Amino acid sequence: MAHINKLCVMLKNNTFDNGKSKTMKKLLSILTLTTLTAAGATVLYIGTSISGQPNSDPKTLIASSQTIIPEEQQLTTLLTDTIKQQTISTENSDCFTYECAYQQYVDMLEGRKPVDFKRAVFIYENTYLKGTLNYNEFSNYFTQTASQLKDYINKKGIAGYKTAGQYAIFSFMYEPSYLNNNQVFKYDFNDFMGDKDWTNMFVTKVMKTKMGNCHGLPYYYKILANELNAEAYLAIAPNHMYIKHIDEKGKWVNIELTNGHVSSDAWMISSMGISSEAIKKGIYMDALTEKQSVALCLWDMAMGYQKDNGYDDFVLKCCNAVIKHYPTSITALMTKQNCISLIGKKQQEEAKKKGVKSTPEMEKTHKEYVALNKQIEDLGYREMPQEQYEQWIKSVEDEKQKTTSNNK
Repeated sequence: MAHINKLCVMLKNNTFDNGKSKTMKKLLSILTLTTLTAAGATVLYIGTSISGQPNSDPKTLIASSQTIIPEEQQLTTLLTDTIKQQTISTENSDCFTYECAYQQYVDMLEGRKPVDFKRAVFIYENTYLKGTLNYNEFSNYFTQTASQLKDYINKKGIAGYKTAGQYAIFSFMYEPSYLNNNQVFKYDFNDFMGDKDWTNMFVTKVMKTKMGNCHGLPYYYKILANELNAEAYLAIAPNHMYIKHIDEKGKWVNIELTNGHVSSDAWMISSMGISSEAIKKGIYMDALTEKQSVALCLWDMAMGYQKDNGYDDFVLKCCNAVIKHYPTSITALMTKQNCISLIGKKQQEEAKKKGVKSTPEMEKTHKEYVALNKQIEDLGYREMPQEQYEQWIKSVEDEKQKTTSNNK
């Protein structure tokens, strides 16, 4: 806007050099700045008229473009370039403060904006990276990849199958071919929980390296599936995420992206120690809706925030919003429990300083913690230690080899 304000002053005061001043006398340039707050961008309407009457309709700029002499063309170009730079800047930042990002999620979850999983993934990654990503680039990557996969589907002659899209994605990710330059996607065992670097959980890492974990890989798969209008659902297991979809016979299929293989429900239940209660209550192995998937992205953003700021009221607010639209989200419930626990400890410390054993706030927090703990237990949650999960990840490849041998 600084460049635009300067130009407006120059037009008003006629402070161009002599050559440009003579040119400006030949035409009366009317500069109108209109801020479109709904779009979050500033649009310039430049009207030029020999008669000296301002052109309020921006279409007249096209009609009169042949009368603009080089100096005015330079002015127009400068103003247009300024707007382009502002637009690009807006696209890059896309409201990347945590509070603003939170509102974007809530708008989607409460129906004020369309539910968009691809954008939901971008929002939390871009927010954590402080607005350094570009949504157009992010979106175009998947649009172009989906276009290549559509061509692949047509060449294979499988467009008539319901699972053509899922087959194409699986082939692209796990079968060496011209589609992936003979480089398949792989599970990254390094920091697979994002403890050292939260970006190891990101889809943008998968895009760049073709490596990811049980978070980035399922998200990547689902975005591509949505682009192809192929049904694919996120599903949760202890410390884990995978893809579910319905096969040609109408039965559910589990796509295990840690090894690029199909896994049975029975194997997942037995190998991960999932209780029947947890499955019945819907915290594990259930196909998430689009809204639940977006809510999960809000939890992702909260965890990215927590990495830098710790558990506080903002994390609690995010968890409450997730639970409102995804009541059985065990990750959000557990994170909320952590928040309440820390709030209770802080209240204890403050009470101790005042020389009192208890306060109404402490009692309220304690009751909330006990109720939440019971809710989590009633859902059938059983903790799976990280060391046990790491062993499970390594056993996945053994299961793949065993199944492959039996199918020969």
